[in-house]
Amino acid sequence: MSAKEVTDGRMRGYSRELPSRGPQGPIPRIQKRRTTMTNPARPDGPAVDPRHLLVIGAGPGLGGAIAHRFAQGGYHLTLLARRTDGLTKLASDLADAGAAAGTVAADASDPEGLRATLTSLYASTGAPGVLVYNASMLTPDSLLSSDVAHLHQAYDVDVVGAIVATQVAAPAMRGAGGGTILFTGGGWADHPGPAWGTVSLGKTALRSAATMLGADLAGDGIRVASITIAGQIQPGTPFSPDQIAEKYWSVVQSDGTWQSEFRFDGT
Repeated sequence: MSAKEVTDGRMRGYSRELPSRGPQGPIPRIQKRRTTMTNPARPDGPAVDPRHLLVIGAGPGLGGAIAHRFAQGGYHLTLLARRTDGLTKLASDLADAGAAAGTVAADASDPEGLRATLTSLYASTGAPGVLVYNASMLTPDSLLSSDVAHLHQAYDVDVVGAIVATQVAAPAMRGAGGGTILFTGGGWADHPGPAWGTVSLGKTALRSAATMLGADLAGDGIRVASITIAGQIQPGTPFSPDQIAEKYWSVVQSDGTWQSEFRFDGT
């Protein structure tokens, strides 16, 4: 096919004149055909709210600190976690601080259950335009001694849940013209620890997932990144939940050059 036959992303049909007769008689005339290559249609779903934050893995530590920080910034909040008692306590603390938060119970170790819950959430108008995936199975273990069920459960929580959440949120964000998705990473991605086998594996894969999903969605105005926390989260230290939450806030508010990984090194 010549260069003239392909222009502006459109593939034109062959137009060469063919002989009208062959050895066996008349040759049926081939009709010209034009095929146009187009981009997939953008779904027109309910609009998302760019100042609505969803925290998956909301609890008394980092997830709660992120919720409090965004509440201070005037965001509407939806909190998701497996344990309803922890959600109730966090929502009550936020209410005492003058912030309203919706709560949703779901288990990240059940990816299809998580998908169903998030699909319902993102079917409504004003769904979260900012998503933080903070769920993780922080259990000391060894890859050599972990059975298959444990390996699957850890990977579902640490990695698959983040991908599922992105799969659900992305169409709504795309229809709204953009959104932000952040994954909580960890220093185990830099320095895997044999005594923390599954979480080391999970954080390494999660960082790669953020890079790939970000590349897939950048053209839709959806920003995806991991935030690598290069230290142990502990109150009263440079790695306190409140200080790390400030990093999440600054990343979301940034309108500068985006990157697939941001780091928090305690400063």
